[in-house]
Amino acid sequence: MPKTIFNTTEKSNFILNMKTEEYRNFLMKILIGYLILMPIFCIPLEFFKIYSVPAMAFAVIGVFAMVFAFIGFMKQITPKSLILPAGLLGGLVAWSVVSLINSYNYSISLTGSDGRNEGVFSVVFYGCLFLLGAQLVTEQNHKKLLDAMLWYGLAQCAWALLQVLPIGFPSYYAALEPMLLFRVFLPSGLTGSPIFLATLLVTLSVPAIIGAVKEEDKKSRIFYLICAAMFVLMAVKTQTLIGFAGSILSLAGTGIYLIAKRSGKKAFGSYAAVMLAFVIGMGWAFASPAINGTFSRASGSEVAQSAGFRLYDGGVMWDDSSYRLAVSGYYVANGSDNPNGHFDINSLTESYGYLWKATLGVIGRFPLVGSGPDNLVYPQMYQHHQVVSNPNVFDRCYNYYLHLAGTMGIPALLLYLALMGIVVFRGAKFCKTGNWLHAGIYGAVLMYLLAMGIGTSSVTVAPIFWVLAGIVVTDGMALKENVKK
Repeated sequence: MPKTIFNTTEKSNFILNMKTEEYRNFLMKILIGYLILMPIFCIPLEFFKIYSVPAMAFAVIGVFAMVFAFIGFMKQITPKSLILPAGLLGGLVAWSVVSLINSYNYSISLTGSDGRNEGVFSVVFYGCLFLLGAQLVTEQNHKKLLDAMLWYGLAQCAWALLQVLPIGFPSYYAALEPMLLFRVFLPSGLTGSPIFLATLLVTLSVPAIIGAVKEEDKKSRIFYLICAAMFVLMAVKTQTLIGFAGSILSLAGTGIYLIAKRSGKKAFGSYAAVMLAFVIGMGWAFASPAINGTFSRASGSEVAQSAGFRLYDGGVMWDDSSYRLAVSGYYVANGSDNPNGHFDINSLTESYGYLWKATLGVIGRFPLVGSGPDNLVYPQMYQHHQVVSNPNVFDRCYNYYLHLAGTMGIPALLLYLALMGIVVFRGAKFCKTGNWLHAGIYGAVLMYLLAMGIGTSSVTVAPIFWVLAGIVVTDGMALKENVKK
């Protein structure tokens, strides 16, 4: 009997004997495996500061994704419509290697900094997850995976609820030390940051809201309504710009969709319930300083904070990078020694403006290859070889598009934008089926892309986007082609 791949016989070779449906079942197990493993592996990080554990979950799923993406091409299961997106992904991976060769730190460029883990390997893993999502094909698979993602979001909300209550539950954001604010109790779930949690929740809120109105099965509709209400409530309670503005965009976008689809007065009862959750979230955030006994030590003595709705983005950014992971310098209010000047961390415009201006400076110095994947902090160092000893430096600029250009160069950004352009264009076709599920998934992809204007990628959230983007990029021709097989 002739030998085949992996030096096995044709009869025993599992790849050759694997049917298309079996292949897609494996894909579902891999993708749902991420949704199970990642939060479980993040728990040790919350309690014991073991930063490498979440990376293990990401690596395990990423390796499986690589293997099965290769199998898909080898067995010709992968639709021809993925040739162009796959080519762009290949270009992005190749350019990330070029950037690595020219980076400040080869090791970090390859695997990512401790706790971030977004080096060259992550580019490969994200690309493979994208390809896996594009090959799920059937509406049944899409719905099953989306439901699993919503359960993932609910699990994050459950953990976040324990963090926002003043009961002493472990949380990195019970205080915001860069702001010298204490007893704040911001939720981060098991994502690592309130900003990451807000990104996840506003992204998933779009299909949850649409499903709460358009799903025909009553039990499923109730589940989607619970998800939608919890996602909007907790997104607002993160008290971040993404959580606040993203919730408004999510509600506005889904509202326009429901009106366009003439959903009827009865359907808008569910939509009104989600609107109520937003109002409750705003009220809860407004009253939180009084409920929690929040106080400031900025003046040297404890000053109680009055009730009011505030956004804490600046404090969250540096609390995450400097206090939680030690991958940036500490915030210093009068950090005039920093070549980029100083800024007021309490000001949204100054905080984001400082990050973007400094990143544009890095892009100007390294327009072709950037500083290297996950190396954004290194070209900013100015007074000591240790990262933490350089006040006001940062490792994330909270504009993913600028971050990509700063770390991997303008060509990498152009490749990414070209890929996302295909996703958005084909997604519009994907939605023409009239199925609410397709509209919800496409809306989630658009929401994430908008959020990245003031957000950043993370291994606890980004894989969900890449899988959904893969689903969206499979247009009607590809669906028809795969169903025939």
